[in-house]
Amino acid sequence: MSSHDHDELDECVRALESVHAFLHNELLEADADMIRHHLHACERCMENFEIESTITEMIQRSQVPAAAPVTLTSRITRLSVRRRA
Repeated sequence: MSSHDHDELDECVRALESVHAFLHNELLEADADMIRHHLHACERCMENFEIESTITEMIQRSQVPAAAPVTLTSRITRLSVRRRA
């Protein structure tokens, strides 16, 4: 294990558990800041993050953007208009 100035085990576990939510911007800003700080301090976690980031990017690029069927879109629009009235 490399030496860190933080509680390596707890912070690394928390960072790695949150990496997917972090990559998808699903964390509160304070939590995202904590992950950023940890990644800058921990080379091993940064390496894992970079791997996960690359995989996520490749998956996103390989997926064809899906649009909702026209019938569903029109049903939702009609429901929205009714609720506002």
